[in-house]
Order: sequence, then C-alpha cells, then structure tokens
Amino acid sequence: MCFPIGGGTKNNEEVRSSRTGSHFEHFGSAQSSGVKRSRIADTAGNPFLEASFVMKSSYFSALLALTGLVGLPVTARVAGAVMYGNFAGPNITYGNVMETDSQIAGPPPVDSTPSGLFGAPALSPPVSDNLAFPALSFSDLVADGQFQLQDGQLTFDVTPTTTGTIHSLSFDEGGAWRVDGLEGDASAEATLLFNDLRITAANGAPLAEAIVVDPTFSESDVIQTGSAGVSTGEGDITFTSTGGDAAGTWDITADFDIDAALAAADQTGRVTSISVALDDQLFAQTTSVPSLTLASIDKKHFIVSGSTTPGTVVPEPGSLSLLLGAALMMLRRRKRGSL
Repeated sequence: MCFPIGGGTKNNEEVRSSRTGSHFEHFGSAQSSGVKRSRIADTAGNPFLEASFVMKSSYFSALLALTGLVGLPVTARVAGAVMYGNFAGPNITYGNVMETDSQIAGPPPVDSTPSGLFGAPALSPPVSDNLAFPALSFSDLVADGQFQLQDGQLTFDVTPTTTGTIHSLSFDEGGAWRVDGLEGDASAEATLLFNDLRITAANGAPLAEAIVVDPTFSESDVIQTGSAGVSTGEGDITFTSTGGDAAGTWDITADFDIDAALAAADQTGRVTSISVALDDQLFAQTTSVPSLTLASIDKKHFIVSGSTTPGTVVPEPGSLSLLLGAALMMLRRRKRGSL
C-alpha cells in the first residue's frame, strides 16, 4: 500500500502531543486521593486512631484481594494511548491491555488520532477465556479519488489464571466491504500484522531469551452481491472493483501453537507469560474518474481466545494472609469458648 504524503502535515507524535499533552486522566482519582488525605490528617497525632486507621486500611485491602475486586478493568488515557487494565478468565488472564490508534486520509493527506478503534474489551461470555471487543469503530468509507488508512495498535500480556497450561492462542476478526467502480478504480483491504508474540516466561521464571511464536493465518470471504476481484496474503485480504457494485464479508484468523514453539526452543514445562503486540489495519482507496468510484470496509468483530488445560487457583499472598488470620481468630474463639 503506497500513497503520497505531502509536506507540512503533522506527524502522529505531534498530533497526539497537541491533543493530549502529558495529562493522565483517571476518573475519580482526584476525589479518592482527597478523601484519603483528609482521613489521614484527621488521625494525625493520635497513636490509637493512627493504628486503627492503618489496620482498617490493611484489612480492607486484603478483603478486596480476597473478593477479587483488585485488578478490575480500569480505563485510563496517557499520551495518545488508552489503557484498559486486566481481564481474568477462569484459565487465562489478559493483562495491561493497551490501545494506540492512528489514521491518515485525503487528499490532501491529513493524519489524526481516532478515539478507540478497538474500544473497551470484555470477557465474552462473561465467565470465559475469550477477550472480545464489542465497541469496535474501525470503518473506512471513501469515494471519487479519496483514500483512508486506519491503524489500531494493541498490546497486552497473557498469563495462566491458575496452575494450568496455555497450549495455543487464536485471533479472529472480520467485517463487511463494498467496492464500486470500473476495473481497478476502487479497493478495500484488511490487514492483521503481528509485530510481536513471544513466550517470555516458563515454569514461573523469566526466559533468558524470549521465544518468538509465528502465526498460521487463514483468510476467507463471501461475495454477497455483484462481482469483485479478491486477493489474499499472509493475514491480508483485498477486494478490487471489476466494473460494477459488489459487496460482501471478510474474515481473518491467526493461530499460535504455544506448545510447538516451546518444544522447538528445547524448553519443557508450562508457559507462564506471553507478550502480544499487533497492528490491525483497514485501507480503502479510489480513483478520481468521471463515473462514481466508492470503497468501504469495516470491522465487526475481534476476538482473542486460547486452548488450555485447567489447573487450580493460586491465592495471592494478601489473600493467604487474610485467610490465615481468620483461621487463627476462629481457633482463639473456640479455645476461649471451651474454657
């Protein structure tokens, strides 16, 4: 995909800087910190109240850890990126999910920073190991000599929620397309690029050298009306006009065999950390001719899933401390009751 980029256009970093600056927006953070400061100030100078406040705070934190409220997804923005937090399924946890987007359209070429091409993710179904993006806003629509490229960058970590094993990861995306024009005058393209998918830890210990896992791609399409040219590559599918109006659907899948990659690197045991970085792109372009030319393509689903062998849940240290403390208190009460 090549198109001219004129001089004088701001680059992505300048656009992001001018729109976001260095601010870090976190809903409710100012209010919560203010409440905490006022409470600490009220206890200052009174040893009994200070000790009581610390004990209550520690107990509350431990209770949150035990009930699973710590680590709930929190959306925040920083320097053009959107951070969605962590999503823990029964067997797989997706951590530090972050999105960074860019777009260029023209003529003349103008680059910008769209808001939330992927949008906030969620486990779907709610109690599952599938990470879905129900608020996708990827969509290109151009006509009569226009072009548009959208690029959504997504990064996250993958770890076992339990003592189980992650055997493979799969990515599935798809949407709709339309091209209208004389032969070759309109095209719509979807591309799934993996910059990085690596095994970074095994058996609970970081690897001296991360293991790169290569994807196996599959591309498919359905032409529901009209006729169009279709070409595919590794993680790429393009629709081109052939002299009329045509429309249909597209789908790209990428599968990663974690077990095979671990064995190929002469490693054994269970994978305990994987890093993922990808670019998801839509590109539509048309030629300016006397008759109408039009191209559109969108994305309607993007789902990450995995194959696992279930294990047992390992409580966090804070949860263990709380459970042990509760058990000791019950034993003391029983001893006192028996006296």
